[in-house]
Amino acid sequence: MLAPDSGPFWFLVFFMLLAATGAGLLLLAMRLAPRGRGLLKEETYESGQVPPGGKRVRLAMQYFSFLLLFLVFDVVAMFLFAWGFSFFGYGQLQSAYMVLLLLFLLPPIYLTLRVARNVGV
Repeated sequence: MLAPDSGPFWFLVFFMLLAATGAGLLLLAMRLAPRGRGLLKEETYESGQVPPGGKRVRLAMQYFSFLLLFLVFDVVAMFLFAWGFSFFGYGQLQSAYMVLLLLFLLPPIYLTLRVARNVGV
């Protein structure tokens, strides 16, 4: 039996509260959501403005390459900054983990640069 003064007990209480809150909010949203279909509900919404053109707009692929560039290099920069900030406090094992992480991130970096070069970014 878990005692109220132990760490796993409070973790379990937190997890149960989290699950109950999530389930309650989901049920509330399902209860309050409008169910009817209509022209106003099916209309494209663009920040209160009348949308120009049709509902389906094809975007150029150059935006995809910008997104990839941002996501991949943002993740790499975030981990490199955290690693470099506390480099002297870590041992060699943590540095090996960082090098392993960078090796896992090399294929997405290569793919992103290849897509960006093909698109002309």
